[in-house]
Amino acid sequence: MAPHATSTDDPLADLSTLLAEAEAARQGSIQADPLARGLAASQAAWDALQHLAGAEHRPEWRRAGLLLLHFNHRMGALQPTIDLGLQLLPGLRASGPREELIDTLRTLTLCAIDTHRFNTALDTAEEAHREAQLLGDAGRLSLATNTLGCFFERTGDPWQAERLLQEAITIARPLPDVQPLFAGLNNLAGVLLGAHYMLLDAAPLPQAQEPLHRARALLAEALACAGNLPDPFPLVFVQANLGEVLVLLGEGSQAHPHLDAAMASARQHGFEGLVPRIARSQGELAMLEGRLEQAWQIFSALLAQPVLAQQPATRLRLHHALWRVERALQRPAQALQHLENYMLLERQRALSQLRAQSQLFVTRVEAEHARLQARQHAERAAALEIDLRLDPLTQLSNRRELDRRWPELLQHAQAGGLPLGVAMVDVDHFKTINDRLGHGVGDRVLATLAQVMRAATRSADVVARVGGEEFLLLLPDTPPIGALDVCERLRQRVQAHDWAALAPGAVPALAVTVSVGLASTPPFDARSLSQLADQALYAAKAGGRNRVVVG
Repeated sequence: MAPHATSTDDPLADLSTLLAEAEAARQGSIQADPLARGLAASQAAWDALQHLAGAEHRPEWRRAGLLLLHFNHRMGALQPTIDLGLQLLPGLRASGPREELIDTLRTLTLCAIDTHRFNTALDTAEEAHREAQLLGDAGRLSLATNTLGCFFERTGDPWQAERLLQEAITIARPLPDVQPLFAGLNNLAGVLLGAHYMLLDAAPLPQAQEPLHRARALLAEALACAGNLPDPFPLVFVQANLGEVLVLLGEGSQAHPHLDAAMASARQHGFEGLVPRIARSQGELAMLEGRLEQAWQIFSALLAQPVLAQQPATRLRLHHALWRVERALQRPAQALQHLENYMLLERQRALSQLRAQSQLFVTRVEAEHARLQARQHAERAAALEIDLRLDPLTQLSNRRELDRRWPELLQHAQAGGLPLGVAMVDVDHFKTINDRLGHGVGDRVLATLAQVMRAATRSADVVARVGGEEFLLLLPDTPPIGALDVCERLRQRVQAHDWAALAPGAVPALAVTVSVGLASTPPFDARSLSQLADQALYAAKAGGRNRVVVG
């Protein structure tokens, strides 16, 4: 019986058994061939769900899909991983835990960049980073930043990639979970490996090897981190990278144990996606040690493997290696063929990178345009809001703003048993000013009076224009004696101001005074307070103007 076979006729019970087996394989509870068994169980569960009505709305759908995604990715089935991940994303976006969405987006990005599907990789990498920021999970933010850095490296920008990966490492260092730190260290080393290959044929050897020395130090720390992780995959990955770096540095004797251990573990655990990379490094090691025929055999066998169709970067480097080994073996025709294949693949990669960079540029321009538009809309909305709340002549609050603020201040005062002063202010003989000097001078008087009133009050006070030459002051947390002092200072400032400057040569010279009616809580009612202040203002005018009367 197959490992995932069941003995019940209940499809849901069968499904539960399959999912439990796949989960046990993922967690390492199954010792014998866990990847193959996990893949078989999760694939069987996924296939069974396709026959259940409304299965995509069941939690088992997401669970089976994510398990199958994990095993496909670990076994190097990159294209199936991408196809399945894209199928799962809508449900994860709609109702899945954000952690699962972020992890799936990261997996998709890594598979997409390995298959040179850079447009897909850009979308998923940026979405993962946004979601991680919104979630506020430092570990996932580090991993998402890490993944975004991997995208930039594969699209030909190792400098931006290095900056992002350094940021990911900085986020990860304080965390108790070492997985994000390991991923940052290992992937930054991978970026430096890529930088070495970019420099190899374009710079002196010491300059091309400088990134390798930095990668070596990072991988030594990553190796220590991997030893603390229960999953064997990270250890295999970092040993493969370290072995490759040591070969490129010409340190074959030190590379041997890392590559041998990585290959043995990859085959033991079924990490078939890593096998071609490790084997290519073993071929490079054979070249380094002068075993040219053995190197040729390794490279040629690798090139014939179907899995290489999903690993364009490894295929590219294999043709480059075969060009070098055929040349060393003095087989010029074969060497030329591999060189032509290498150059064709390099042109295809460069074209994919250029397209991705163009898409990234367009995306950034569009994003910046959208941000600019949003800012402009916000500014226009803010300006409109100000227009709706402020009197255009004096830039004081208008009745609309007063109606908004007054209830808030009254509620605050009543709830705390606090005083609130209300003052009605009227410009004395304002009609005479308009009639004698014109409405232009009258408008300048009102605008200047507004400045005097703002200077005489606090920022917490409300100063509003409520009529042609009428103003209202709200003085929160101000007892009656304090409110009287504010109003008296205001009256004196108005009287002492140089009004004649607004109408030079006028005879008699322009002078402005105000009458003020003051009321205070209680009552805690706007209508009653307004009436009391109005009555006091009427008394001030009747009493000769240019005075403050308390109601």
